[in-house]
Amino acid sequence: MLAVVFLLAIKAHSIALDGKPNTDAGLLCFHLSAAVVDLLLLKSSPRFVEGRLCSDMQILCLVSMVANFVGWIAYTAYAPPIFYNTFMWGLSYVQWGRLLLVDRHGADYLRVDLVCGGYRGWHQNIFAGETT
Repeated sequence: MLAVVFLLAIKAHSIALDGKPNTDAGLLCFHLSAAVVDLLLLKSSPRFVEGRLCSDMQILCLVSMVANFVGWIAYTAYAPPIFYNTFMWGLSYVQWGRLLLVDRHGADYLRVDLVCGGYRGWHQNIFAGETT
C-alpha cells in the first residue's frame, strides 16, 4: 500500500509542477514541493508499514528532504545540476528497492528466522523448531 502512496505522490508532484519555468522561483517551488511530499510520506509511512522497514523509509524521506534543500542551494550557487539529478535518481532507486525488496527485518514482525543465526538475540529457527 505504501508503494501506491509513493506512486501517487510522485504523480501529483509531476502534475503540479508541469510547465513551471526554469527560474529561481520555479526551482524553489519544485524543491519545496518535493520536500513537502517527502514530509507527507514521512508522516504517512507508519500508517502502512512498521518496524525496521518504516524506520528505513522515514530515514530515506529525511535524506530526500535534505537533498532537496542542498539541491536548491546548489542551484542558486549555479552548480551543475548533474550532481543533484544523479543523487536523487540513485536515492529514488534505493527507496523503491527498500520498499519492494523487503528483507527479513522489514517483514518479520514475529522475530522468526528462516535461517538459523541470522538475528542477534532471541530467535527461533522455523525448520528446526528450536529456540536459542
